[in-house]
Amino acid sequence: MPGKIYDTWTAVVAGALALASPRRAASYKTHRELYRAYAAGETSGNNMLYRPRNRSGEADNRRAAKWLTARVREQACNNSYIAGGIERVTNNVIRRGIRPQFRFTKGRAQDKALNDWWEAEFAKWARKADLTGHDSYWALQKLGLRHMWTDGQFLIHKVYDDSLPGVCPLRLELIEVDQLDPMVDGVLKGGNIGRRGIEIDAASGRPVAYHILKSHPGDYLVGSGNLGDSVRYPAADIIHVYDRRRISQFSGVSWLAAVVMEAYDMAEYRNFERQGAKTAAAFAAFVHSAYPEFRLGPQLPAGGLPGPVSDTTGTQEKPTEIQGGRIQYLPDGTSITLASHARPGNTYEPFVKDSQRAQSVGMGMSFEAFSNNFTEASWASARAGSLEERLSYQGQQFFLNEKCNDRVMGWFVEAMYLAGLSRGKGLDNYVREPFAYQEVVYWQEPGWHWVDPRNEAAASQIMIREVLDTRSAIAGRRVEDWEQIVEGQIEEERRLHELYELRRENQLLQEELNNAPKKEI
Repeated sequence: MPGKIYDTWTAVVAGALALASPRRAASYKTHRELYRAYAAGETSGNNMLYRPRNRSGEADNRRAAKWLTARVREQACNNSYIAGGIERVTNNVIRRGIRPQFRFTKGRAQDKALNDWWEAEFAKWARKADLTGHDSYWALQKLGLRHMWTDGQFLIHKVYDDSLPGVCPLRLELIEVDQLDPMVDGVLKGGNIGRRGIEIDAASGRPVAYHILKSHPGDYLVGSGNLGDSVRYPAADIIHVYDRRRISQFSGVSWLAAVVMEAYDMAEYRNFERQGAKTAAAFAAFVHSAYPEFRLGPQLPAGGLPGPVSDTTGTQEKPTEIQGGRIQYLPDGTSITLASHARPGNTYEPFVKDSQRAQSVGMGMSFEAFSNNFTEASWASARAGSLEERLSYQGQQFFLNEKCNDRVMGWFVEAMYLAGLSRGKGLDNYVREPFAYQEVVYWQEPGWHWVDPRNEAAASQIMIREVLDTRSAIAGRRVEDWEQIVEGQIEEERRLHELYELRRENQLLQEELNNAPKKEI
């Protein structure tokens, strides 16, 4: 019916327009038909009430951020599947840390001594990178990735601390986005725009400052006056790590936004089924009576007539439990029915699996890995799922390198230069080209061991021979450093050579002893 009304209206209007301009009438009718071509654009029928509003990315974030973030954090604490999924992801993406490999060159070759020095200095700093002293830089990477899944964003504040002689004075302070001052919102003095604590240049859209509360607004000490006013930090001292999914977005959204309600509903359903099964299992049997005046005895919770029940055959006690081998006589007109427990039922497991598949898709994991259920997986399907997962993990590694690690490395090199710790260590042109020194770093990301070592090793040999891959890249994907592998093999060959020489000397000595003339005693 709505379609007929639409067509009739289109024909009437087009006919009226055709009297004055046939071309305009044809254009009108064509565009009306194009609009109809999209089923998602229909506002009638079964989905007539499905009319979400078109807002900017930041307006959607502002409207949903409070409850969305709180719900995801709660599920990350109490839902075993979500907590385990986040732990599995962070272990695969970070593991022992995404570590830098410096690539300073001397002529056309790499300067190994200089690169080793910088890597050693970074490793020494990484152990003291956290301003609180609690975490290493590798632990901060994992902490930051966890916040991406729960909060969709986090802040890194640059702080200088020269209390440790010989160590890069840069320190990192990780801050939850809850501490962005929500009162800094709208048009500010001077013409800049406030976006929930982020001060943005109106012309370019770039952040110029971050207004951060002194304490977390949800902390239990806030009521003691510990919150205070916000502090304005220049954007150069803050790294705002978030994944922009829309052009009109200035802050991040939890990576579990599309999963959290499915996870919560399924957790509630499983809890209800467990409680229902527990309640049902508490009843072993039910007593039925044909007499309305039949009541429970005084020893049972429902109360009833005092003493035993009397009937035409005499006085009998009603049974309150079942004992093995017991023969029990019942009052006339009563019977016992044993309880039959049908929960959770035959549809429970397929329903739970379907929900777990939906959640695993939202987390970029295979169903088997998310649910820890490999009972129905073949080797081929498990391998295909594992390879697909690794693409998701590699995407997260790239994200962290671009949005976090590269910028922290820029701070690290700058701090080393300003502290005078890098004299004669390859930063001769730093003042003229500071950004160029970020390009000398390659991030060694954790990889994964081969699923089928024999076949994958053969394939790698072919890729190297055909100049389609490198040994260092292949080693990196296997969680190994090719330079260390080569150094280790050189050291092994040297030791084996020493062993060979020692054995040869012993053999010659033995031969001399065997050939020496024997003295008579």
